[in-house]
Amino acid sequence: MQIREALQQAKQILKAAAIDTASLDANLLLSHVTSLSKVMLIAHDEDELSKEQEDKFFSLINKRKSGYPIAYILGYKEFFGLRLKVTEDTLIPRPDTETLVEKALAFNPQGKVLDLGTGTGAIILALKSELKASIDAYAVDLSKKALEVASFNSQKLNLPVTFIQSNWFSMLGDLKFSMIVSNPPYMPKDDIHLTQPSLPFEPIQALTSEEDGLLDIKLICKEAKAHLENGAPLLIEHGFNQGEKVRAIFTEQGYKNVATIKDLGGNDRVTFGSF
Repeated sequence: MQIREALQQAKQILKAAAIDTASLDANLLLSHVTSLSKVMLIAHDEDELSKEQEDKFFSLINKRKSGYPIAYILGYKEFFGLRLKVTEDTLIPRPDTETLVEKALAFNPQGKVLDLGTGTGAIILALKSELKASIDAYAVDLSKKALEVASFNSQKLNLPVTFIQSNWFSMLGDLKFSMIVSNPPYMPKDDIHLTQPSLPFEPIQALTSEEDGLLDIKLICKEAKAHLENGAPLLIEHGFNQGEKVRAIFTEQGYKNVATIKDLGGNDRVTFGSF
């Protein structure tokens, strides 16, 4: 089968399965199988695939057809210009989270910076890649397997981070930070978005929280105060409809200059305040 024919068939299969990114995914998966760039696939679209390549390609297409995330199939996800390893033990980094990174960078922190619930390490590695030696990067996660992925990414990118297995602040002793950032679980357990095709494959503990998705945010806001240097900011990502409630939590806990910023889609996404 020619490359062109394989791509056409694959796109039809994915479109029939209501995969919105059918064309992009087909190209990514064929590039993955053949080690050819998109440009090379176009230039060589009449080349014949080997039987092994064809079988592997359509096996991956059928996997994607089921809703299995493209990032898990490829084994990586691009985030803030970094290629990060992802596995089923980690949440897949989203473009919306780059809003959190950009706001954190605007504070221009110096010294110790902490990322709570680091997952792949996306946030802290993005900050370290931009701020380099001006910050001493720390990251925690409850999941040992997630920390193994984050540590791999740290070493692969040559961006040093101190990783600690911890339930939020439980293993941090009396450490204090010039900034704390977090993308915690914030979806209510009955959130309708959990039925989206890709979400059932991602770690549920990284997605949902009790008390309408706000329990972990409440805990972080309360406990962060003992770990923030005087006047240091806390930044938390949250759901598009949680801005008002999260601002109220920050204010109740005594944070100053509390505000919420929107993501590229115009939705409330990150709330911050200083203590």
